Amino acid sequence: MTMKQNPPDLAEHKNYIEVMLKGGRPNKNLESFIKSDRRVLSFNILWEDTTYDGGDKFYVLNFFLSDSSIEVKEINEPNNGKIPFPMLLKRKKLAKQPILTHYPGMSLRTEEFYLPADLTIG
Repeated sequence: MTMKQNPPDLAEHKNYIEVMLKGGRPNKNLESFIKSDRRVLSFNILWEDTTYDGGDKFYVLNFFLSDSSIEVKEINEPNNGKIPFPMLLKRKKLAKQPILTHYPGMSLRTEEFYLPADLTIG
């Protein structure tokens, strides 16, 4: 009696053999990286802060097309009397509705991230 099983998917089996032979794992984001490396959508942002210490604050939003990550940097003017705060948002993928849980991986919901089509001016 033989206990031989056929793999459910030939591509999955090929990836398994590749890893068993100490090869690299296929990178799904490699094509996006090769196509759009160093391509960035950049927006100038004005925040009219109406609080007591407020005023006009200027930022630059950069959207990196290679991995769909976003960063927001403050534009500092020299000798303006404000404490420099260079990064408002560190470079990362920005979720439209973040999933807040006590522990990572608790939620079965999938996150939806911002894409270039979601960024509008106005």
